[in-house]
Amino acid sequence: MKLDLTLNDRHNLRFQSVYGSLVPQIARLVPFNESEVTCILMIYYKYSLQNGPTARRITSSQLVNIVIGFQQLYDMDVVHRIVTLICGGRKQVTPMEFVNYITIIMTRDMEQKMNFAFMVYDKNGLGINRELISVAVERFFPGDDDEVLEMRLDMVEFLLLKFDEDQDGVITYEEYSKVVRHQPHLLEFLGPIFPSDEARLVIAYCTAIYSHIPDMNI
Repeated sequence: MKLDLTLNDRHNLRFQSVYGSLVPQIARLVPFNESEVTCILMIYYKYSLQNGPTARRITSSQLVNIVIGFQQLYDMDVVHRIVTLICGGRKQVTPMEFVNYITIIMTRDMEQKMNFAFMVYDKNGLGINRELISVAVERFFPGDDDEVLEMRLDMVEFLLLKFDEDQDGVITYEEYSKVVRHQPHLLEFLGPIFPSDEARLVIAYCTAIYSHIPDMNI
């Protein structure tokens, strides 16, 4: 039986040969069942076919395009940061890494979302400092007139006052998560990272992740 009617018999058989044994292994590690993992890996496989008939992996450049398309996310600094966190800066993305990416953007687990969001914002791994906040805030208030510059400075000070509990100029994960647990709407306080609920539903339909589709949780 064909797994995907858009592929010919040879490609369907190759998918089963290359990725079939990975499905139960991956399903044990992620919050998706084997059917959902199969569908996610089928998408991965179709992208890998663009790299040649014998290719088994997708590239980080392809994942960049997937992040943009899936999430409608156009801040390229954030897009590249997400891709770097997923594949560790390598040029290829493994099947497990791709499923992990889908897991992150589809998760409802606030702890997991906070952890990933903080890593995206904390580019140097030393905490979120004034410089990182200033760069993010500049995107909120484009322009270079005095009023805009003043608004940027005010926003930077406001965010530091809000998150930097010990006032040392650096927001740690502990400080960030403490605020977000009480005010979840501040999860993405330095700009969007996760897809909207509407985009997440579209992803669920397109990838046949039924556990994320209302009234189809099977």
